[in-house]
Order: sequence, then structure tokens, then C-alpha cells
Amino acid sequence: MNPFAQGEPRGAASPTPDTYVWQVPGKPVAVYLPLSVVERLSAEIMRGYGANPKRSPEIGGVLRGTIEEGSPTIVRVEDFEVVPCQYRRGPSYAFTAEDSEPFEKAGGRPDAIGYFRSHTREGLAMASDDVELMDHFFPGPGAIALLVKPYATKPSVAGFFARENGAFWETSPLEFPFRRQELAGEEPPARRPLTERRPKLRDLDPSAPSRRRAGRYAAEEIPSPDAPSLGFSPENPPQPEPAYAVTTTARSRMRSGWVWIPLSFVFLLLGVALGFQAALSFASRPGSLSAVEFSLSLAVTKAGQNLNVHWDRQAPAVRASERGVLEIEEQGVSKPVELDAAQLQNGMLIYRNASNSVRFKLTVFPKGNVSVSESVEWKQ
Repeated sequence: MNPFAQGEPRGAASPTPDTYVWQVPGKPVAVYLPLSVVERLSAEIMRGYGANPKRSPEIGGVLRGTIEEGSPTIVRVEDFEVVPCQYRRGPSYAFTAEDSEPFEKAGGRPDAIGYFRSHTREGLAMASDDVELMDHFFPGPGAIALLVKPYATKPSVAGFFARENGAFWETSPLEFPFRRQELAGEEPPARRPLTERRPKLRDLDPSAPSRRRAGRYAAEEIPSPDAPSLGFSPENPPQPEPAYAVTTTARSRMRSGWVWIPLSFVFLLLGVALGFQAALSFASRPGSLSAVEFSLSLAVTKAGQNLNVHWDRQAPAVRASERGVLEIEEQGVSKPVELDAAQLQNGMLIYRNASNSVRFKLTVFPKGNVSVSESVEWKQ
């Protein structure tokens, strides 16, 4: 039984396990909402919404399904249709006489049972435009309206609205999380601590000396030029020092400075070689991502007062990830934004910048401890 169900309506067929039952004791309407519809509709709503809680454009459309009159009336949502809006009255989903024709066509179908829209305004309540639209297209007693308030860093919140004694409720009698994970009672994916997500360089190679050690004691760690480890032997003795040789202390300091230059270059080449070899080894594993599939196609475009951050939602690394993190760095302050699978599939996030330079870094986690990152910087 669905853990969020408020009771099973009398005389109605039992809901399937993948259906959320919205019902409030004493209210005249109960709604059966498939979790597959929640998942698809949530993706559509989040597609036009970003991390900035300011007024992003709302979307809306028509709910499709059946209405079974009774006590209570059973409303079964089976699908939805997004109806475009010209936004002649700002970011709110509201129609004028010039652009209402698409909604009239969609709302006139026999399986139209109500109306939905995202809600980026304050609170969660129907506006006068919503009531007028419902009275015009859905005058029946069982018609419903669904409002969904999206959030960037937590599950969206939704509420159904219906008529009681001929008038719509001012507020929904039961708000619920509009995400499949919460409605199905699934456990959220485990998140690693930040200290594990960003390992330090010395943790990646414990044998490598720390910066302090390399800088302070470099002269002591460089072997003597007379040591056999550098290729000298009785058959190949070291050459005598020239007459103009500097003192031992000065020579040791010079060696400690000049020897580290070629050694640093050798270490750099070794690191590149090891990284290339590791990439080849990783790519050869069954089911792993190839080098081409690491691309996220992260890009930023200016749209009015906002920045639209885009990534390729069809990229293999994105499609295989259940979560991601978008780090936004501006004016010396870094802010991580957690993204779930639905938000990653939106392929876009809206951010209102306060300066002329913003850096974005998107990290997704396609497989276990594997992470894929890509950065982009926007400047005006």
C-alpha cells in the first residue's frame, strides 16, 4: 500500500502499487495519480526552472483521464498535455484572447478532466485566472486543478484543488512531495561526504612528498653524485671536481635547485603517462564510459537578466547519473547546487548573476565512485 495514501475510496478498485492516492477524509474528491505521470510531468516542469527562486516562466496544460462520480468522486489521472503560452502577461501561465486557442483545443477533448501548471509565485493557491479557466473549460463537479511549486535543491511540492459546495478551496487540504522517490517510499541515494568527493593530491599518491617536505628538505633527499645509484661504479668512477668548483655548501644548494627542474619535468611526463594508461584501462572495462562519452557539453548563454546554464541531457554520463552537483563561483563565493536525476534530465538551469564573471562546474556521478566534471566560465 502506498505509504502516502490517505485511505482507499469505498467502492473503487484498489490502486496499483505504482499509483499515489490523494484523498482527504470528508472531502468530495479522491485522485489516483500514477507515479509514471509524476515522473514525466516533474521533468517537464523542472525543464524551465533553475536554481534562482525568482519568477521563472511557468508551464501548464491539460490533465487527461476519467471521472467516476460517487462519494467520493474518483478522478483517475492517466496522462497530461503541455499547452504552450505566449507569456504576454509576464512569466505567469495566463492566457489572453490572442493566444488561448491552443488551450481551447486541448481542453475541449472528451478525456480532459482538469488543468495543471507550475507555481513560481508566493505560496501555493489558485489565482483568479486559474478559477476563470476552470469555470470556462472544466465546469463539472469532479474537475480538478493541480499546482506544482518547483524547487532547485529539494523536491517540488504539489496540491490538488477541487470544488466543494460550488467553490474551489482557497488552499489545498493536502500538499505532497511531487517526486516519485518520496511518493513510492524509496530510500534516497547515499551521498558521500564532501571530504570524500574532493580527495587531496597527497591522498591520491601517498608516496609523493608533501610540499613542505619537498621545499624544506630537498637538499637532504637528493643523493650524492658519488652514489652508485646514479650510474657510477669502479669501472666508471666519478670525474674529479674542477679547480674552480664552489664550496660544498654552495654546490649542494645549487644542485638542490637545478636538479629539481628536470626531475619535475620527469614527474610531469610520468603523471601524464600514468593518467593516459589509466584512462585506457578504464575505457577497456565492460560497461565503462569511453573518452568521448565524458563530454557534458556545458555552456552558458545570457537571457535577459539571467544566465542559462546548458548541458547535454542525452550525454551518456548524464543519463547514467542519479545525481549531480553544479558549483557556481561568483565574486569569490562558491555555492554548490545539488541536482537529482530529473533535474539533470532537464538539461538547463537558470541563474541570476550579480557580476560580470561567473564560473560553473558540473559534476555527475554515473557509476559508483566515478565522477565526470566539466567547467565553463562566463564573462561579459
